[in-house]
Amino acid sequence: MTRDRWVRENPRSLEAGRVIDAPVGDIFRFLSDPRNHARLDTSGMVRGAASDAVITGVGDVFVMNICNEFKGEHQDENHVVTFEPGRAIGWAPAEPGAVPAGHTWTWHLEPLGADRTLVRHAYDWSRFTHLAMLQHLPVIDGRQLQESIDRLAAALGPARTQDQTDHTERTR
Repeated sequence: MTRDRWVRENPRSLEAGRVIDAPVGDIFRFLSDPRNHARLDTSGMVRGAASDAVITGVGDVFVMNICNEFKGEHQDENHVVTFEPGRAIGWAPAEPGAVPAGHTWTWHLEPLGADRTLVRHAYDWSRFTHLAMLQHLPVIDGRQLQESIDRLAAALGPARTQDQTDHTERTR
């Protein structure tokens, strides 16, 4: 890779990437705790996690409090579809009690040494099944996807204070 930051926009997917000066393990732990996800949200919809549960594997379901123009305040279930410790984590949102709608959020991590990691964040709606809502996708653009990685870098950066550390570190 010749650039430290990039965005790819395809007809039904987005991907952004950049190098973060943080160990891959710290990044994966941060992403595995849904209580951290609102800090990374650039859509303005994610309010916070509905529980203290930490993601431990494929098949886990975590619930997020959401607010958007279509449904107002509500909760979404997120079904973990990718879980490779230190490598990748991803989920597919769904209405409570329903199967996922066919869009996914996935974080891919590639260690570049002890304290540097290439982070790729992908939003894919190529299998989205709610045809009436398809016209409203994507819910964010490439710039916002890149900004979510920037927020991750800031949360894990060397200037963070103890109060800014991820929830997982405090519950271990």
